[in-house]
Amino acid sequence: MLDIGFAELLVVSAIALFVVGPERLPSALRSMSLWVGRVRRGFEEIKADVSREMHNEEVMRALKESRDEVQDIADVSSALSIEPTTDATADATADATADATADATTDSETVLDKGA
Repeated sequence: MLDIGFAELLVVSAIALFVVGPERLPSALRSMSLWVGRVRRGFEEIKADVSREMHNEEVMRALKESRDEVQDIADVSSALSIEPTTDATADATADATADATADATTDSETVLDKGA
């Protein structure tokens, strides 16, 4: 963190003792420690918020990639699929041919029954 050695700490303490005075030094240290605690908590909250936002950003990026992959798969599958109207036309033609064959068979059986 801060590279403050014992000697520097003694110098700062001596200056604080001379500036503030021995009567107010304990209350000054207490209020100073409260301010340092508030600043630390503030930095921890900011760090947690940044971390949470970066995580949210990663999740959103992963969702976008997944959505793009799904869209690509949908595009490929729609490109490979055959038009349903073509299939319906082919089915209708096959049904009509089968109906015509069945009608012809029924008509010839009717003619044979009448002749016998």
